[in-house]
Amino acid sequence: MDWKGKTGGGEAKQGLLMRILKYVDIRVIYCFLPFVVIGYIIFAPRRAYSIYAYLRRRQKFSFVKSLWGTFKNHLLFGKFLLDRFYIYAGHINKYVVARIEKDLVFKYFTTEKPLVMVSAHVGNFEISSYLCGHLPKKLNVLAFAGETAQMQKFRKGAMEQNNIEMVEVSDSMEHIFKINDVIRDCEAITLAGDRTFTGRRNHKFNFLGAEAEFPIGIYNIADRFQADFIAMFVLGTKKWFRYRVHVEQIKIDPEIKGREARAVAYGQKYVEILERVIRENPYQWFNFYDFWAQKSSDEK
Repeated sequence: MDWKGKTGGGEAKQGLLMRILKYVDIRVIYCFLPFVVIGYIIFAPRRAYSIYAYLRRRQKFSFVKSLWGTFKNHLLFGKFLLDRFYIYAGHINKYVVARIEKDLVFKYFTTEKPLVMVSAHVGNFEISSYLCGHLPKKLNVLAFAGETAQMQKFRKGAMEQNNIEMVEVSDSMEHIFKINDVIRDCEAITLAGDRTFTGRRNHKFNFLGAEAEFPIGIYNIADRFQADFIAMFVLGTKKWFRYRVHVEQIKIDPEIKGREARAVAYGQKYVEILERVIRENPYQWFNFYDFWAQKSSDEK
């Protein structure tokens, strides 16, 4: 499989894009997106087919609706990526998340318990790191270590203002020790619950009608410290510069005994929430490979 989770374009093009967005209204750039997407689909057909197959087989859309949906999915992905670059370019004040949604998220950052925030490659989760403001509890973001230095610089600069720190996933396994430290110190950590990494235990769940592999190691670690678990997704809306936050507590029957059984139960509850969100927002799923096939450990 060819999807590695790395933002395309290279450092030079990424830097150029950000310089352009400093002075050009992003809505002008949006106008060019359909043409870019068409070219991208033509020259990256395997990625496009994975989305088509997901819409056709998992969402059970018609042939025509799946074709259109593949285009719409790529269009949204490009728009969300541009939004992040627009924020890097200094236009954060143009974007809005509802106050009531921010308050709901902040509620989980005011307890003395460790917090595990599980998201997915759905919508534009990263943008929440810039829009929700300064957090009362430090948030550690578990992220792919293979991004360009330019992207890492953009992210770090934008996140540090809000009490957020990046934790890079790497083959050295250092991130495993960092996860333990974060949870032991009652801080918050967020990760993509739809990605399996080296050193993380996985389990197969039924997801959109077929078995798929999800990580459960984080539930095992955090449950020992009685952490709070929430599922959080930041979804695009039809309005310019507006996103909405879906946040939901991941709760299991307290009578379930055994570390493994409890970890699986948390994983099952997360998958149920994720499936519901995907059903309601089918075009905002951005896993550009066959998610239901066995994945290699280095994929994001």
